[in-house]
Amino acid sequence: MLVGADLRAYILKFFAALMILSLPLFSTLVQAQTSPSEPLIISSVERPPFTFYDEDGGISGFSVDLWEEIARRNGWEFIWKRYDSFPAMVDSVVNGEADAAIANISITAERERVLDFSHPIYDSGLQIIVAADRGGTNIIGIIWQSGAVQLIGGAIIILLFIAHILWFFERNTPNSRHDYFRDDYVGGVWDAFWWAFIIMTMGGFENEVPASKFSRVLAMFWIVASLFFVSTLTAKITTSLTVDQLTGDINSISDLVGKRVGVGENSAMSRFLEAKNIPYRKYEDFNAALAALEADEIDATIGDAPIVRFYVANEGAGKVALAGAVFQADKFAIAFPDGSELLEQVNMSLLQIREDGTYERLQTKWFGSSI
Repeated sequence: MLVGADLRAYILKFFAALMILSLPLFSTLVQAQTSPSEPLIISSVERPPFTFYDEDGGISGFSVDLWEEIARRNGWEFIWKRYDSFPAMVDSVVNGEADAAIANISITAERERVLDFSHPIYDSGLQIIVAADRGGTNIIGIIWQSGAVQLIGGAIIILLFIAHILWFFERNTPNSRHDYFRDDYVGGVWDAFWWAFIIMTMGGFENEVPASKFSRVLAMFWIVASLFFVSTLTAKITTSLTVDQLTGDINSISDLVGKRVGVGENSAMSRFLEAKNIPYRKYEDFNAALAALEADEIDATIGDAPIVRFYVANEGAGKVALAGAVFQADKFAIAFPDGSELLEQVNMSLLQIREDGTYERLQTKWFGSSI
């Protein structure tokens, strides 16, 4: 018969054995609570190199490989749901149409109100992108667009008119110093044209003065008119060069002031511009803003640095160019519905993926260098 200390030891051994025997059952119950009974719906949008859409309906990229690794480690089955716009992808998680979304989703305070985010999956930032042909200054094009060429053409016609009048009154009138304007038509008109041109461009002709009173009155009129002409021509060219300087060189955020800037609405880019009080045009997403840039509807757009750089180096080569350095540090994460039961397991998997070198391998595969 067991009594006293022996009875207590027996009871402790009994419960210890019971706990050991129940561990497999407990683990199974926990796994059942965190493993969905149906395949997960994972939404995404095409954002190379994070996500690519294949013509046959497939999907690939850094974010795709990362999620597939997370799902493999947790034994989850899932189905990709492809969206054509970034807002639609985010809304699919907010509305409960998807269990998670992964692409280049920035962690923001506004999104945190309606979503849960995993640990960051990529450290990013923002970068400006402009049309590739905005780098140089086309002097000839600027002068033509300013109207200066047309103004000069009109001035030449007026010069010919003035030259004919001057020659007509001076052709048989000896100058007080010498006969400057020749009597023959071609030579005389050319002399008068050259005289009027020097008056217009230099303001005077020291050695030659018309002899007739009418010609001197005409000379006075021409001197005053030339002042207005030269001033107008200078103003047109200077204004055009100034405007080109304002709209041609974009190398930083401060250069966007006064430009036609377009970004995706309700994005990290739009919130940044609003904080800087820089007006912008709203587009559905980055792809739409990029199309507007290439169509010359806007002067610049802003995108996530890794996506912008990948586009400039590949599909956008020769069409668009980077402007300035990366700014406004940003972090991408996986988005979940508020209160998702998957979040803890995903975060655990992300830590393991970073610790065992899998993350570095994926990053090198898609971006070409380690973090």
